[in-house]
Amino acid sequence: MKKRRQQQNTNEEASFLGGEEAGLLGEDTGILNGDITSTKVELISSMVLTIGYSLATLSTILALQEEEENEQARTSDVQNQNLQFRQMHKQLQNLNNRLDSIERKLNRY
Repeated sequence: MKKRRQQQNTNEEASFLGGEEAGLLGEDTGILNGDITSTKVELISSMVLTIGYSLATLSTILALQEEEENEQARTSDVQNQNLQFRQMHKQLQNLNNRLDSIERKLNRY
């Protein structure tokens, strides 16, 4: 008899906790019968706004990263172009010096 009472108490506690957990999860508890309450609407709208702000922030971060990558690529291109111009300038100077040398030799004869 004692065991049976303990089992009943345990079952009642389990069903009570199950109902309480179901209420926390938004499942039907029999009290509201699935009615949409202002609290639920506020909670959902808060979640949607939070997700929206998070997506907007993420979008801004990605745009800034993309802009920074583009700027780095442009800077790299300018540096490469500057290096190429310096190399061309050196080659042209060397060529000009050789031409001057050839011209002097021709003028001697």
